[in-house]
Amino acid sequence: MATDTGTAPDLALVIVAAGSARRFGADKLLQPLAGATVLEWAVRAVQAAFLSAPTILVAHPDRVGEMRTRFGPRGVAVVPGGARRQDSVRNGVEATGLSDGGVVLIHDGARPLVPGGDVRAVAAAARRSGAALLVAPIPDTVKRVGADGLVEETVPRRGLARALTPQGFRLEILRRAWAVARDAEWTDEAALVESVGGRVEAVTGDARNVKVTRREDLDAVAAAFPRRVRVGQGVDVHPFAAGRALWLCGVELTGETGLAGHSDADVALHAVTDAILGACAAGDIGVHFPPSDPRWKGAASAVFVAYAVRLAAERGMRVVHCDLTLLAEQPRIGPHREAMRARLAELLDLGPDDVGLKATTCEGLGFVGRREGVVAMAMVTLEQA
Repeated sequence: MATDTGTAPDLALVIVAAGSARRFGADKLLQPLAGATVLEWAVRAVQAAFLSAPTILVAHPDRVGEMRTRFGPRGVAVVPGGARRQDSVRNGVEATGLSDGGVVLIHDGARPLVPGGDVRAVAAAARRSGAALLVAPIPDTVKRVGADGLVEETVPRRGLARALTPQGFRLEILRRAWAVARDAEWTDEAALVESVGGRVEAVTGDARNVKVTRREDLDAVAAAFPRRVRVGQGVDVHPFAAGRALWLCGVELTGETGLAGHSDADVALHAVTDAILGACAAGDIGVHFPPSDPRWKGAASAVFVAYAVRLAAERGMRVVHCDLTLLAEQPRIGPHREAMRARLAELLDLGPDDVGLKATTCEGLGFVGRREGVVAMAMVTLEQA
């Protein structure tokens, strides 16, 4: 999609993010969303349409310093908001430094899904008409419901639309409306301009441009983003050691020579653990479970896998697939394959069809071919939870 790379000296962007989020119950603007926050996506969306336009972020007075740290490196100026939304907007607009002939686009920081084409369309309409906003026609039948919970009437939906942002204005029109309306209350700047007799052009926009107000709104918005996927690789090697039990994928293979190691030396689960940690960019198994730590002497490697799965969950990710390959001349994996797959699926909270387990020999080559040890290679896929 094309973006504006010109100087755009007559246009500025104002993102309003100074609310208290009482209905959400937490700071909705900083909620994680597809690898960023709701507010970061909102800022990116409008900036992408006009890369060179001055951008003002209006933040709650208590968070100005934090927001300057977050957004200052992106060329965003941060100013404190006021007691009411309209006061915050005015603070942001006046911080643009534009003359009366300039155009300002005002966007809600809680709207992360506005397309760049819609942003540019509002700017063009504001230049043309003096005032414009994005709207989404209402396709549903609309009811007016009384305080008693009963339907009072069906409202004809012809011509009805939801007001979205950004909204765009030539500053001379916005300033004239402020002067006339003074301290009157309004819900958005389009309503302000309308209240003093101004004409506002409606530009049909993407209906998915919803405002995150309640937690269910965040779920709906998240569904519009492709899920983040990460892939991790893990490789581990252990030599055979007489007198030890052999554990592979959390299954004891009785009667077989075991592997040397500080823990139970389950080479398969060590590779899987490393793959999960790698997908999380969290180092390797030795960082989290150093062999010098006596706590892990003889420990079941299922503990390491469970730890890696929890770490991924804390970072908003879950394992959705695992593919494991064992290189070994001994033991024969075939007789144990299904039990090993089932146990690995259990440890990863996956279905059996989401776990692949393969084994091969090295045709007599190298230390594996000489029956000196086993190599495990794992690939895991993590998806945003």
